[in-house]
Amino acid sequence: MMAADVVITGLGLVTPAGIGVEENWARVLSGLSCAARDDTLDGLPVDLCCRVPGFDADALLGGRTAWQLDRFVQLAVAAARMAVQDAGCSSDTWDGTRVGVVLGNSLGGPGVLEEQHAVLCEAGSRRVSPLTIPKYLPNMVAGQVAIDCGAQGPSLVTATACASGATAVGLGRDLLRAGTCDIVLAGASESALTPTTLAGLAKMGALSRGKADAERASRPFDADRDGFVAAEGAAVLVLERAADARARGASVRAAVSGYGAATDAH
Repeated sequence: MMAADVVITGLGLVTPAGIGVEENWARVLSGLSCAARDDTLDGLPVDLCCRVPGFDADALLGGRTAWQLDRFVQLAVAAARMAVQDAGCSSDTWDGTRVGVVLGNSLGGPGVLEEQHAVLCEAGSRRVSPLTIPKYLPNMVAGQVAIDCGAQGPSLVTATACASGATAVGLGRDLLRAGTCDIVLAGASESALTPTTLAGLAKMGALSRGKADAERASRPFDADRDGFVAAEGAAVLVLERAADARARGASVRAAVSGYGAATDAH
């Protein structure tokens, strides 16, 4: 197969810059930062982060389903639905056994662990929620997206820190080129803006203190940069073989010509 034989036909975004591709693109063009002070981080060395505004999981998924899922999974399901719709396909038009899901996630749901640890300490083990582990596990993000979208092929999660999403797209490309799948939903989701997570990142010296100006805290290419600003969000792409996309008249957004993966020396 040629290097550019896998293409992107659908996009789904749920990020601090907005919900949906149009909102995100408009925010990017505006040049405005998504960083803001966060009251839940009071008392920490860093009180800046980027949260997704206006995300209503109950309205999207239904209250009972949303209650069973951690936020990083909720965000991914929303992004996946958008991507599938954008690609012009659905579980009614595809063979679910030929559809795979590969999503990146590094931290799972640390918020539920912090919450339930407090319950354990204050009320004892009998009060700990039976959903603690299912809500925390990183692999739940691919599993729930597969359930929601009717995908019955490979369901995988990559955990390569900040490269998790890129790794997922690369592996999705591999599944298509190998003939294992006809469609792959690939991307990543993360929502770990908890006091413990932020305190740990701050202790590493990884986060911008942004004490003077929240608007300028995230400036990775500035000589005076002092770290990144933690954020949450999800992005999902629909990947297909180029020939299949052409055959069904799909709009092609981009080609996945290749990818790299490495283990560094640190």
